Amino acid sequence: MALRAGRVQQIHKREERGIDRSNEPFKIEKFFRRPGLVVVERPAFEHGYSNHLREIYPQWGIAVSTCLNSGTPVKHPRLRFDHYVDLVKVWEDQEYIYVEDMYVDVLLYERSYYHVIDLEEFGEALFTRQVSMAEARRVLENTQKFVDSMKRSRLSYQVWKHKYGIHRRYL
Repeated sequence: MALRAGRVQQIHKREERGIDRSNEPFKIEKFFRRPGLVVVERPAFEHGYSNHLREIYPQWGIAVSTCLNSGTPVKHPRLRFDHYVDLVKVWEDQEYIYVEDMYVDVLLYERSYYHVIDLEEFGEALFTRQVSMAEARRVLENTQKFVDSMKRSRLSYQVWKHKYGIHRRYL
């Protein structure tokens, strides 16, 4: 499968390394995998926190990123969100797990509100045929299912994770 340039993160299954969307290698500090969940912790992207935790739920088509400082979740230093949700497509081969960013993102402000962003990027990708109609439909359905389930979880990722993410494999 051809990788869309600048859209795919690669996580090595057996070594503590990966390749970022910008084609830069990175070190994986923690890697955990079980059916329906892949967890990767790596050094922070920018100043203000020490680590970046990414919880990937292939069946939901989402990857939830959280900033950590000494193992404790903190708000993003610049944008002040609690969790950043990428709508993604996930697949794997013998060596890597591939996580492709599908343009649409959701910022979660714990127990307050959520904000769907980058729909204009998604529309442009659809217009220029970088995303197929089938992929677009899946991304929009996954976005709707996720925000609906967040509302049912009282706008808390921690409640959502317990109710839908950790214990349930299927929607």
